[in-house]
Amino acid sequence: MISPEEIGTFARRLGFDAFGIAPAGSIPHAEAEFQSWIEAGLHGSMKYLENYAERKKELERELPGAKNVLVFGASYYTAGETKTDSAGLTGRVARYAWGKDYHLVIREKLKAVEDFIHSKAPEAKCLTCVDTRPIFERSYAELAGLGFRGKHTNLLSREFGPWLFLSEIITDLDFAPDKSADHGSCGICTDCLGICPTRAIVEPGKIDARKCIAYLTIEHKGVIPREIRPLMGDWVFGCDACLNVCPFTRFSKESTWKEFHPSSGAGERLGLLELFKIKTNGEYESRFSDTPLLRATRKMMLRNAAVVLGNIGGTEAVPVLAKALLEEVPLVKIHAAWALGQLSAKLEVSLPFCSPSAGALGQLSAKPPISLPFCSPSAGALGRIGGEEARRALESALQSETNSEVREEILLGLQ
Repeated sequence: MISPEEIGTFARRLGFDAFGIAPAGSIPHAEAEFQSWIEAGLHGSMKYLENYAERKKELERELPGAKNVLVFGASYYTAGETKTDSAGLTGRVARYAWGKDYHLVIREKLKAVEDFIHSKAPEAKCLTCVDTRPIFERSYAELAGLGFRGKHTNLLSREFGPWLFLSEIITDLDFAPDKSADHGSCGICTDCLGICPTRAIVEPGKIDARKCIAYLTIEHKGVIPREIRPLMGDWVFGCDACLNVCPFTRFSKESTWKEFHPSSGAGERLGLLELFKIKTNGEYESRFSDTPLLRATRKMMLRNAAVVLGNIGGTEAVPVLAKALLEEVPLVKIHAAWALGQLSAKLEVSLPFCSPSAGALGQLSAKPPISLPFCSPSAGALGRIGGEEARRALESALQSETNSEVREEILLGLQ
């Protein structure tokens, strides 16, 4: 036979940072909360979540007689290097996606735990879960004593802050469950609600996915709402705003999992202009192989990159967006058109720096702000040129574009 202590010791030897046991079975309050969330439509386009009841029945048929859920936590926090290029044309990546795909990494470790269990208890039935089965893993983690759910809905731990990957093994092994430990509470803190750029945390413990940058850049396959785009800032894949501001980040510890470090994957930031050089799905899949970034397709990533360029881009972004507007699929074109409209308005505003004569000063005071022949080219002048170039790109694309949604976005950009 095997004991919980043996499993915990073996799991920690593999690198897992936390381990606990929760009783298998339904969690009524979690199911009710989830159903209410679905009925309110707050899950957006994630239709696969709507068949929870049927998927739960399939899970119960797959492992009848389940007694416990073994819950494992792996810290993925790394401080990172916080590098940006000189042009600033990079997009931020959520911390969970800096390294290798945690599904692949943790699934391999859980298989080793399962093999260890079977070496001691050959008749034991086990079912591994790495974020793909219909179980409320944060609720089970609470019951197993790993932490508590914060107002941003993520699990919070006094040992590792909000940076734990959760995974489970459902088993018919009959252990005494762990008691839920006191990991504290959010108290009166509402920092996460206030910092969310899109106000997606509509109330403590409830997120409207349709407003969430993480959902929109990773799960959502369609057009990002126009009112959300300026609020995305430089987030090109995911968003950590609510976690970064959480007071529980003071408990963060540098992860010992080298697979989750930036050097093992795509890193903290992506070069936005470089993304547009990836011309095929195969090239995209090869570039980001074994990383969480493959959760988004190439066209979704270029959509995201176009929005970020519209928010932070300069003259360098205009030719790339103009080319995308002519050559890419409609989803990318729509957001490239929006970005060009943003840049057209943003760049075509400044007066070039001048070294005028006394006569010229008179002209300036009489007719500000105008471009005059005595002005030497500067960043302001280049900005004016960039704005005109962006507008010309929109006007040119309008002549040949046949897709109605793209044409609508171009016309809005020209207003």
